[in-house]
Amino acid sequence: MPLITYLRKSFDHFWLVVIVFNLSGCLSAEAQGILTGSNVAEFQLGNIPDTDPKDQSSLYDQLNLRYSINPLSLKIRIGQFYPSDNNGRSYTKLLQYNVHYTTPKLNLNVGNLYSTLGRGLLLRTYEIPGAIWETRGYRVRYGFYRDLHGIDIGYRIRNAEIKVLRGRVLDVALPPTLDNGIERRPDLVEGAQFSYQFSKHRAGIIYMRHNNASVNTSYSSLFYSGNFGENLSVYGELANRINTAGHLISFTDTSGYAAYASINYVYNKLGISVELKDYRNMSIGAGISDPPSLVKEHAYRLLNRVIHIPLLTDESGYQVELFYGFKNNGMLTLNNSMAKNEIVPGDASIFREFFVGYQLPVGKHISGSVFVDYAKDPLVNEDDRYTSGLSVNVNHSKLSSLLETELQYTKRTLAETSTFVNAYFAYTLSKGSTFSISAILELSNDPFLVEANKHQNYYPGFSFSFRPDNHNQILVFVGRRRGGPACNSGVCYEVLDFEGVEIRLTSRF
Repeated sequence: MPLITYLRKSFDHFWLVVIVFNLSGCLSAEAQGILTGSNVAEFQLGNIPDTDPKDQSSLYDQLNLRYSINPLSLKIRIGQFYPSDNNGRSYTKLLQYNVHYTTPKLNLNVGNLYSTLGRGLLLRTYEIPGAIWETRGYRVRYGFYRDLHGIDIGYRIRNAEIKVLRGRVLDVALPPTLDNGIERRPDLVEGAQFSYQFSKHRAGIIYMRHNNASVNTSYSSLFYSGNFGENLSVYGELANRINTAGHLISFTDTSGYAAYASINYVYNKLGISVELKDYRNMSIGAGISDPPSLVKEHAYRLLNRVIHIPLLTDESGYQVELFYGFKNNGMLTLNNSMAKNEIVPGDASIFREFFVGYQLPVGKHISGSVFVDYAKDPLVNEDDRYTSGLSVNVNHSKLSSLLETELQYTKRTLAETSTFVNAYFAYTLSKGSTFSISAILELSNDPFLVEANKHQNYYPGFSFSFRPDNHNQILVFVGRRRGGPACNSGVCYEVLDFEGVEIRLTSRF
């Protein structure tokens, strides 16, 4: 599709926003309502590296509008995608709508909504704000979220809370170009959650029924949360699939159950967190269950890409994290996690990770952080993985500089053992939150990535960010970006490689 067509469609969309914004003023004057919204528009010129044709272009846009007049709010989301090589991949659709009514006792949600039962052992819906997803199979770009289309009612009376919900959960792996019916929402869930507060403790029970084309199954769950004094908090939950014999609780090899517990202790500058998990046959439908993973989610680029993903068919383990703040404002973090998978009896795979990180202000204008990490993950055939990194931030008179370096060495065994190295380097010059410019370089000689007759892959890139005010931001990337898994808020998804120019405009109003 020619560039002029993209500009015309963007212009039309801009006027839609202007019209709605002016309508907001009229409504506000009449009914004291407030219209707010946000828009993300991203233009790409390029393609996956070493993939033909090279010069593909596309325009993606997501508009979110919310009109609030207490105690009622209305929300809609409109999505658009126009690739130059269409082939049935373009769309303009109303992707979400929501009506929310809330009072001190009642909370009513109708339409597209996000809801969780307990800690997600049975059901967790979510959204990763700003994330744009695309798969190699469909090559359609859209927002990354899993919502529930239906109704969610919560009611509170004194110390008791009850919540009931019913709806179909979105399969995030299927793009909006497919029908918005059963195909994208194969899982119907009906659930109820009751809890009671006594002093600093809360206990509750959950019932959920799940139905799709092949199964009709019921689940139950018990949970407890409490505070002991001001320093210690505890949470525990036990979920179970109700078997055909009607047994409410069953822990046989063929039953499905999930157990999760956490203990958190904080005293002065010392903090300790201990989590335990035992998941067995608890992958429900198209992934609607999303219990805590119990692995550290890293902000560091190389570590974030290799975060262990739980296998809900069979996984047990723990995570222990300790942090301590020193008098010089330094922060030490220690983390150890373990996950055991035994899909085949007697053949266990054990994931282990040890992480040590230290953040330290060196002087008035300099601060830094350093980390080392060791892991082994048999599920991805990685016998040993060593990662280390260093970042230094220097505040100048009006600007600041950030230098980041990360290095990763991995030993992988398939038919034979091989070793490879990943490296990440970045330098960023910025002025507060107003603007920043970064030079980025990644290198890898991973045999899975390097093509024949090449020794390693290079991923050079430049990024620029400019925020003219608190409501608008422009992001520009030029170069070659390495893809792979990315994790955010406990959710991991695949990001495709990209080579070319990418421009993103984010606005709030």
